[in-house]
Amino acid sequence: MDKVGIGILGAGSIAHYHAPAVGKTANARLVAICDPDRKRAGQVAEQYGAEKIYTSLDEMLRDPAVEGVVVCTPNFMHREHTEVCAKAGRGVLCEKPISITLDEALSMQKAADEAGVPLRTGFNQRFLNQVKLAKFAIEQGVIGEIHAFRSVFSGKWNNYFDETNFRYLPEQSGGTTINDNLVHRYDMIRHLLDDDFESVVADLHHSVIPPVVDDNVHMIVRTRKGARGTFAADRFSSVIADSTDIYGTKGSIHLVTNAVSPFHAVPLAINTTVAPEELPKRLTGAVYPFAKARANPAWTGWMSFWPEFNDAYAEQVSEFADALRGRQATHVGATGIDGIRSQELIQAAYDSQIDSCWISLPLTQGTPYRMPSYS
Repeated sequence: MDKVGIGILGAGSIAHYHAPAVGKTANARLVAICDPDRKRAGQVAEQYGAEKIYTSLDEMLRDPAVEGVVVCTPNFMHREHTEVCAKAGRGVLCEKPISITLDEALSMQKAADEAGVPLRTGFNQRFLNQVKLAKFAIEQGVIGEIHAFRSVFSGKWNNYFDETNFRYLPEQSGGTTINDNLVHRYDMIRHLLDDDFESVVADLHHSVIPPVVDDNVHMIVRTRKGARGTFAADRFSSVIADSTDIYGTKGSIHLVTNAVSPFHAVPLAINTTVAPEELPKRLTGAVYPFAKARANPAWTGWMSFWPEFNDAYAEQVSEFADALRGRQATHVGATGIDGIRSQELIQAAYDSQIDSCWISLPLTQGTPYRMPSYS
């Protein structure tokens, strides 16, 4: 297969996820690492086998071997870097969150559309095997019509380090817990439910961690199809709390994407009132030992799954490479529009906190960007 040339912009911590992922794909190759710090770019390039290093984006974009760019820079740089890449005819896979404001995100999508290049948002968790299986179960009607969900993701603020600390500088990150911890969950719910958010009310608070940022977040949302749900996250919990639960008229799904615990013992569990013999073979074949459960008259409807671990970053890069060449991938990655929808929810939650009310979606372009003060 003719491999697509990928350049990575930014040699910080997240590049250590994307760079090795490129090497695991059959349809992409790591052409270049670009970072203003030549030494740092060289270290990442040497570690993961990149062919070249550059210290400026313009320089890298003059290289015809670089067909697409993975943007791994801090949030406040995403708009500029994406638009420069698009104008140079390069598609972009932009790390999440796509930007700081809704208007920035819309501008990024416009630039990609005008250039005729793909824009992807780095919601790699869509590609996890347990998420794929949950999506399949929902599409097959295994849990019926969905009316409720909840998602929790918490973890210690200093478990994850960047050389620049931008995550705790609101003017550079656009937020902390609401758009770093939870942003994957906004996309996961939209993706799994094939739905969009209609309104949100939020309580965003600084409780304890040294940086004065949102470290304690609770949100209630309504979707266009009528489901209700909650998102909750904090940055002071000592270990990762990770759980997404989806409730339907025929059953429920329990999903873990980051870390299992004694309370969340498997990556995926599904309960259903659908008769065992009517379940899709893709599900029953993944449960061990399902044959015994099916023969058991005390069958409870619970199925536990340990899907084979897969590198979601590698599958994300592979889908991006296919998009760059106009090939149809087997699994559709998160587009720029998906990034926009999540950014829109974040901005609406800020408005909700400031105005103490429900905020309706979608927001219109030009909606003022306001961030709450936690001092």
